[in-house]
Amino acid sequence: MLDSDASPRLSAHVHAQSSCQPSPQPNHKARNTYPLCTASSSRAPISSTFSLDSTLYSSNFPAGHRLNAHFVRQYELEDELGSGGYGFVMTAKDRLHGREVAVKFIIKHKVPDHAWMVHEVYGKLPTEVMLLSVIDHKNVVKCLDLFEDALYFYLVQELHGSPWEDSRDSKNCAGSRQPSSVPSLTPSASGDSVNSTAPSTPSQPSEPLRPETKSFHGRLPSTLQPPRPQYARRSSHDLFECIEQSEHKRLTEQQARYVFAQIVDAVHYLDEQGVAHRDIKDENIVIDKDLKVKLIDFGSATFVDPAEERPFYNLFYGTTAYAASEILQKKSYQAAPAEVWTLGVLLSYLLTGTSPFPTVKHAVAGRIVLPGSQNLSVEALDLMQVCLDPDPERRATIAQVKEHRWLNFD
Repeated sequence: MLDSDASPRLSAHVHAQSSCQPSPQPNHKARNTYPLCTASSSRAPISSTFSLDSTLYSSNFPAGHRLNAHFVRQYELEDELGSGGYGFVMTAKDRLHGREVAVKFIIKHKVPDHAWMVHEVYGKLPTEVMLLSVIDHKNVVKCLDLFEDALYFYLVQELHGSPWEDSRDSKNCAGSRQPSSVPSLTPSASGDSVNSTAPSTPSQPSEPLRPETKSFHGRLPSTLQPPRPQYARRSSHDLFECIEQSEHKRLTEQQARYVFAQIVDAVHYLDEQGVAHRDIKDENIVIDKDLKVKLIDFGSATFVDPAEERPFYNLFYGTTAYAASEILQKKSYQAAPAEVWTLGVLLSYLLTGTSPFPTVKHAVAGRIVLPGSQNLSVEALDLMQVCLDPDPERRATIAQVKEHRWLNFD
């Protein structure tokens, strides 16, 4: 076991296995994951007011579960953000630095066999943890810390996203102002988040984390059974909510270009590292009022040596509405071309608020049907078409997408 202040060099391990070129200084500290905390650790002082009873913070925890004491000393759990098949996400405040973070509680026994990697020091860890420990891109959420107990890994990440307001009314909001060439979003009249119990897209085997309506799981109060606390839930500020709250349920072409270019840049970077997200969609992209986005939820991601030929896969772990033609036909597929297809679908949602395919048959054939497409530029439609070519051999590569004239419009 390592001392609690030791920083595992995950990047060196991955680099040695894959010729990957991550940042030389990993963002991830993984403190207190395995070892006991030493007296020299720079952490908040222990207080008797720090409760380890996890059910005080969320109904997602099982009765009797106790949180990692070192985590509780460092972070104060706050609101629920969302839950899914592998775990759930909450916000927390760093007691020492005062910043807010997102904490993904990954249920160990639900992580499938294919979603593990072996670290030379820490042993078996979820692929998502390993990847976010070394990925360094401004449009990918960063891993900040890592803890564990018998049931969960606690993946501490930066918290990104804010309400979408007209910049003229947002003088007191934190963050840099949006470039003047990119108009701000105008919230719809209601100003409310969509009912996220009805997700925008159906899911395949892997259930990505998504917001859901708060439900109270406690028993009715009685003299023998005290009521469980009511838990706060906040918006995740994902791209799906952003589109739904925009005035016309879609972005302008200028806004869409600004957002899409960031996502493409992140996917291009990941592809160079041999990483494929495999579940890119509006709900796995968080966005702030300046339209700055970050890719989240790498629970379905895969990692290969970028210097070697990319493998073929037979199982699909993404979201059906974003599945490539070859996947819908149950053919073996490569992750990189399938990733480009998901970008084409995402581009349609950005520009029109709808899927490019009204039926599965349309998707298999790559037959795009867009209401209101006459309002889109020829360049935008061309980019969508080259991403959604049903033949993965002819489909644009991520490098070609990045160089497309619509994304480099002056």
